[in-house]
Amino acid sequence: MKLFQFAYSPYAAKVRKCLELKHLAYEIVEVPYLDRRELMVATGGSVHVPVLVDGRTVVTDSARITAWLDQQHAPSLRPGALAGAAVVFEQWADQILEDVAFRLSAPHVEERMAALNGGRPDAAALYRIVKERKFGAGCIDAWRAQRGELGARLSTLLEPLAATLESQPYLLGAQPTLADAAVWGNLYMIDAVMAGELARLCPRLLPWYQRLAGAK
Repeated sequence: MKLFQFAYSPYAAKVRKCLELKHLAYEIVEVPYLDRRELMVATGGSVHVPVLVDGRTVVTDSARITAWLDQQHAPSLRPGALAGAAVVFEQWADQILEDVAFRLSAPHVEERMAALNGGRPDAAALYRIVKERKFGAGCIDAWRAQRGELGARLSTLLEPLAATLESQPYLLGAQPTLADAAVWGNLYMIDAVMAGELARLCPRLLPWYQRLAGAK
């Protein structure tokens, strides 16, 4: 198996955690932001990550990847009666949680883009252009100025999860599921580019986050 990814992507982090929870061997292919030729060749033209190559099968989009993994490789992270709840958690994490976590992290991702791409400053410039085309001119600077507000919103979103994890080890019970991988991926994005921020914003989630980080 090969996973084509950007290191900071919450969707790639979710897929990695699913692979690790299933004890599946895989190779990471870090895709240069400015050079996606290898990705396009391996996947038949895709320029977006994550992409999983499983034998002769190419799966794009993180939600389709996690579904494929559960269909093809035991144990399922959508177990039994928890299947529906696990998928709803994934959708919530991929949309609602990611929207806040991404805006909080994006200015710090931009700051690291040159280092992640061989020192090329045009990587950061392209990152900004791509985000501004989607979210509007000056969006990254606005999110940087809104760091306090975004952090407070993130803490509010995570508070019910922290309360749940005080009475059970994982979000849906005694064993980790897709729900844990999906939420963990978003927190990984923050942790990767904002050292110490998780401890400040959601200290009650740290034991769970660190336990999942070591689950391989």
